[in-house]
Order: sequence, then C-alpha cells, then structure tokens
Amino acid sequence: MRPDLPVTALPDPFGEGCESETPGEVFSIRERGTQPNARGWRLRVVPNRYPIPGAPEAGVDLSPVAESELFPRVPFSGGHEVVIECPDLRTRLVELTASELADVFGAWRDRVLSLSTAGVYRSVAVFRNEGFSAGASLAHCHSQILATDHVPALLQERHRRSSSYWERTGRCLVRDLLCAEQRDGRRIIRLDDELAIWCPFAARTAWHIRFLPLGGDRFIQASDVLMGVLSRAVLGLAKVLESLLGVGFPFNLTVVQPRLDEPCAFPWFVDLMPRVNRQAGWELLSDIDVIPFSPEQSAEQLRALLSEVG
Repeated sequence: MRPDLPVTALPDPFGEGCESETPGEVFSIRERGTQPNARGWRLRVVPNRYPIPGAPEAGVDLSPVAESELFPRVPFSGGHEVVIECPDLRTRLVELTASELADVFGAWRDRVLSLSTAGVYRSVAVFRNEGFSAGASLAHCHSQILATDHVPALLQERHRRSSSYWERTGRCLVRDLLCAEQRDGRRIIRLDDELAIWCPFAARTAWHIRFLPLGGDRFIQASDVLMGVLSRAVLGLAKVLESLLGVGFPFNLTVVQPRLDEPCAFPWFVDLMPRVNRQAGWELLSDIDVIPFSPEQSAEQLRALLSEVG
C-alpha cells in the first residue's frame, strides 16, 4: 500500500483552547464545574461550519431546474454536526482509548436520539473519515452526523429489499445473511452473544469489516455496555489492520441504520472500510467494486492476527 497523502494538522481549530473557532457546542462531555464552549471538555459536538445541506449560491435560481424531467434535482435541508473526539491533537482512531471511543459512540447515539425526536428529519447518517483518501480535510480525530429531510437512494434501496424479504419470508434479511455467513464460516471473524463481526461477501472495499450488535434494532436503543463492547472490538481490529496496512491507513467508519420515517426494516450495524484500493475506469463505467483479494482471505488473516494478540 502506498502512503496516503497527509492531511493538514496545524492550525488545529478543534483543539482545547480554540473553542471560539467553532460554532457553539450542542453536546459535550466535560469536567464537572466547567462551562460550555470553554476548556475542560473531553468531547464536543458542534454544528459543521461547512454543512453539506448548504444554501444555494447567491443569485442562482434553481426553480426551473427542479421542474425539468431532464435535469432532476432533489433539494434537501438538514443539520450537520461535527463530533470532536478528543481535546488534544490526536489524528488516528487507534490513538484513542477504548473508553474514549465508547464515549464517541455514546455521543453518536445521544445526538441521533435528539435529532430523531425533532420530528423534521427522515434519515440520520453517522460517519467517520480518517485520512485524505477517505475524505478527511482535518487531521484532528473527529466524526460527523448528518440529519436530513431526504432519504438517500442507497438507504431507500436497503429498506425496499429488507421490507420485500420480510413480506416474502417473515424474517429479517440482515439476520438471515448473518446465519448464512455463520453456516459458511469462512468470512466470520467473531460471533458471540453480544456481537457478530465478519467480512461481508459483497465487500465494498478490501478488508471491509462489518460489526452487527445482537441487541435492539435501533441505534438509539444501544446501551452504554454495548458501546463499550463495540468500541473494544472496533479498536482491536483497527490496530490489527494497521499492522497489515501500515500506520495511518485511510478508512471510513459508518453507522448503517434504518430511516426514521418508516417502521424499522433492518437492524443497525457498523462498517469499517479501509480505502486502500481506488475507483478506476471500470468501476465508474459499471458501478461494480473491484476488490484486489477476497473477503475470505481478509477474514482468515484477521482471525489469525487477532488470535496472536490475545
């Protein structure tokens, strides 16, 4: 793997003491007695200064475009937040402790709950981009939460397929996929009463890892205990991947969860997707992901390395 391009670390607007350089916090984990938007925090959530659902460019009238069949446009609005995961300048998930990462997951859950109950959003996306090739623009450990009144096409398709499968079989598609993975066995990394971890058959990237908590279907139902279990699992596998792919490998960490405006069609899960292979011409022409080696090979190596470290 070639080294990823560096992401700017300094100046660091997310560092402790730079609170005035971000919008005011909407959530934080702080030392007792400290004030909002001041020193003494361990984690802060602030509105994104450059939100994806931004305002249109000044002077541009988009209304004729919205009415045209040949130029379809789907306007949407929403809230876009940044989770600043630590007060000091750490740049990699593996530099966080399991307790700190559990706090991050807990902050995601609590903010998703708050946004879900606002009554104005139809979907909430939670994602973490680490490294230039994964889309990060700032090096300081952070993640993002994007709630919108729009349901992205991929999420719509997940709901359609999951609902159709339930109507035909009376069973959950995601859990049946896990059962099929368990019967096959080659792609399973870990499976116990709390968590299932495997390399999906239809991997999106090389070393794609999926984490399925075996509790409630909604992310907002996850307990602090489960957040701790998940944080240790994600951190452990991120460290194993770093030993394979090199320090600072780029990746995306995403929470896949059902849309808010319909009955729950599938349980939430987390995907860790290293970005070590690139989209090229065939992928752009075909919409088919090319993976340089199989998920079976990935899982075999990951199982072996996990057994070595304990």
